[in-house]
Amino acid sequence: MKVRTALQSSISNARLITERNKRPEDKCICLLKSTVRIRQFNQILAQFFTNGLKNSSFLATKLIDFCNSARQMHLASSIFHQIPHPSSYLWTSMIRGFAQNGHYHQSIVFFADMCRQGIDPNHLTYPFVLKSCSGLEAFLEGEQIHTNVMKYGFQSDIYIMNCLLDMYSKCGFVDEARRLYDEMTERDIVSHTSMISGYFSIGDLASARLIFDRVEGADVVLWSAMVAGYTQNRCPKEALDMFDQMQSLGLRPNSVTMVGVISACSQLGDIERGRRAHDYLVRTGMEMNTVVSTSLLDMYIKCGFIDEARELFDRMPRKDVVSWNALINGYTKNGYFKEALEVFNTIQDLGLEPNKVTFLSALSSCAELGAIEKGKEIEELLNMSELGSDLSIETALLDMYAKCGSIAESYNVFRRTFPRDVVMWSAMINGFATNGHFKAAMSLFGGMLKEGMRPNNFTFLSLLIACAHGGLVHEAYEYLNSMTIEYGISPNMEHYACMVDLLGRAGLLEDAKKFIDGMPIEPGISVWRSLLGACTTHKNTKIGEYAAQHLFELEPKDDANYVLLSNIYAASGRWEDVEDTRAAMKHHKAHKTPGCSWIENGGKIHEFLVGGMLSGMELQ
Repeated sequence: MKVRTALQSSISNARLITERNKRPEDKCICLLKSTVRIRQFNQILAQFFTNGLKNSSFLATKLIDFCNSARQMHLASSIFHQIPHPSSYLWTSMIRGFAQNGHYHQSIVFFADMCRQGIDPNHLTYPFVLKSCSGLEAFLEGEQIHTNVMKYGFQSDIYIMNCLLDMYSKCGFVDEARRLYDEMTERDIVSHTSMISGYFSIGDLASARLIFDRVEGADVVLWSAMVAGYTQNRCPKEALDMFDQMQSLGLRPNSVTMVGVISACSQLGDIERGRRAHDYLVRTGMEMNTVVSTSLLDMYIKCGFIDEARELFDRMPRKDVVSWNALINGYTKNGYFKEALEVFNTIQDLGLEPNKVTFLSALSSCAELGAIEKGKEIEELLNMSELGSDLSIETALLDMYAKCGSIAESYNVFRRTFPRDVVMWSAMINGFATNGHFKAAMSLFGGMLKEGMRPNNFTFLSLLIACAHGGLVHEAYEYLNSMTIEYGISPNMEHYACMVDLLGRAGLLEDAKKFIDGMPIEPGISVWRSLLGACTTHKNTKIGEYAAQHLFELEPKDDANYVLLSNIYAASGRWEDVEDTRAAMKHHKAHKTPGCSWIENGGKIHEFLVGGMLSGMELQ
């Protein structure tokens, strides 16, 4: 025991002597290795300046690297500017830090300052400043750096050349990238992948495939680039074909491959293949990768399998804002507005910062629910954030107030927003139209034209809605002709359905029938439904039967069409036809979806079915 105690004492004394004999520089480096908090770092920084260590380029670089990793670039700049003669590696450390922390402009500025002061860049400098050029799509600066690379003889460095290749591709100058690719004396998988990705980014699928086919022994990275590229260009079948070929060669897909595959399944609506891909991800342990699980979540949502999406979401060990946005957006797109607002509340409760996508989904749900108080609460949050003046956010606010019936609030948002785009003008015209202010809608359209704004198909749809509310048949035909003749916009099914609704409201059922018969496209459900609804109002059995027959062919299991026709017969006293229609409805197993509505009261959403209240949700 005494021997052990003596030995420990000797070791302790030796350590103390070593610590005393250490240079201040070595002490700082030792402390820096064990530092994890910024307060501890500030103590080391004090020693750095008080002990006259400014001339130690090595220590200064270590200090700046710590700031970079801690995302404290203002502190890194403060240290850098107090160093008398910064070395090339110190400059590079700053350029790297700015690039890695997304401060691309500052990274490029530091590189320019470095060159102006006669400091030669080294092989580590170029990749980071080129990354910054890519991030900003700063082609001219990137081109100047390319000249600098050639001047200092780095053209044989494949890593730098690949960074140049990537920069040209991401800046959209794919021809320049191809010229560089052809001139490169050595190419690797990264070179080929950058070139392929560049071609996919401009939609040149043939050139991307040509590069791929020329590469011998393509690895999983290259195959994955092809799968992802086809998916990004909405060619899901080609993406899945590439995946099948890749598997036949025995290559094991990685997370990038699988994200492309899942996205392709989503685009095709092929839930069965998507589930097989999901099974594979579970077996290989990739399911819980945040990017992969978010893509799976998106697939289930887009295919309409909301419950499965929620089960997957609840299993995810890590949920970032992209995951939460996929869920809230999915609920909104699929009509689960109450659930979307519940997700929005949860995001806030967890202390996560909602972004643009989050707010747009929440506002859309408020609009559909008529939850104006919740909408106002969201507007207050937006006013405290940087998104308060975002044009798409302001348009969503305008739309929310209009759909909640508060046209004055909606117009206030419109008046305060500058500049406005065609989407905002059209949303305001639509707001006036749907709230019955047809004269205001038409007047605003005139103001829009005076501003030099070119209308789009939604603008004209909103004008037709205004005409329908005002019974303005002649004006509606003028707008319909104007959109095709003056603006070259082809009417879609919504425009035609709106015209039929307008003629039906005016009691011009024969004109509505002739209008449908003269349509240049095959009439859809919305067109025939508008005609049948008008026949119900005006008790026109003959045309009602004509419209109903088309609807029975298009959607034989929808009960609403049978009910409307039955009501027409009942109004005319044709009870046998009523019974026959009911029998046909039963024969086709047409089902009835219960009517549903929402009321906001006292900070709570109440959901009703025909016959009683379902549930309530706290908005706070």
